[in-house]
Amino acid sequence: MRVKSLSSGSSGNCYLVQAGGHSLLIDCGLSATALQKFLALEGVNIAELSGIFLTHDHHDHLSGAGQVSRRWGIPIFANKKTLDEAAVRWAKIEKLSQQRATATPPESRNYNTRLFPTGKATTIGSIEINSFPVSHDAAETVCYTFKADGVQAVILTDLGCANPQIYEPLLQSRLIILEANHEEEKLWAGKYPYTLKKRVTGDKGHLSNRQSGEILRYCLENTGLEPTVWLAHLSSENNSPQEATATITKMLEEAGIARFPLNIALRDKPSLVYETEQYYYQASMF
Repeated sequence: MRVKSLSSGSSGNCYLVQAGGHSLLIDCGLSATALQKFLALEGVNIAELSGIFLTHDHHDHLSGAGQVSRRWGIPIFANKKTLDEAAVRWAKIEKLSQQRATATPPESRNYNTRLFPTGKATTIGSIEINSFPVSHDAAETVCYTFKADGVQAVILTDLGCANPQIYEPLLQSRLIILEANHEEEKLWAGKYPYTLKKRVTGDKGHLSNRQSGEILRYCLENTGLEPTVWLAHLSSENNSPQEATATITKMLEEAGIARFPLNIALRDKPSLVYETEQYYYQASMF
């Protein structure tokens, strides 16, 4: 299995998952043009994608998915509430694009959507995908685990608090992509309106560095695995890679977990890559 971060942040979220000759996306907050470019760098033809799995209906997670589905017929998987809200958002995006005369005419008239109820599992080739609910202010937000070659990974972003359903997936995953959205003091001292600050820090908002550190500490103390960890969905306004790494590393060291490597998924371009062969090499060193 191979996982690549194509972008991770409020300007667009998208992860590429590959195994057994299949390539799928977790979220598609990139334009079709940007996505084509990034996929080409990975040797992937956009028309050959096996599916797009949406976590929720916010713009930075689905804005490009509608156009990709209509133009190339790529199936989009999500729960009913997310699909319903997504259709409304895609219609608005398409109307705005047409007004700006920048839209590429779709090759089909309909979105190729597939119902994937929360809490269920499905397979794409040799990749097993499971969804579980998280606390975020969208219609019905989920996160996903995906498993192939005997290795499980989890993407855990866009949640405001650690609800009980997140821990089993975390403890079983060798790759953990974990939100570290903001540094709390920096957010409260910043220029965001008070209502937005309340939204981001609420139970249905986004995880702070401190909250991410607490989740990661629990995971490392209770898992028998040696997970690779990517910190993701960092705010450009209220966080930085240096601040996220420093805060979480300090929390881990205070808990007796020293020198644990943390990686940063960049906001607006392809960055980190994980491959199962890489994991087996690392595991042999312990």
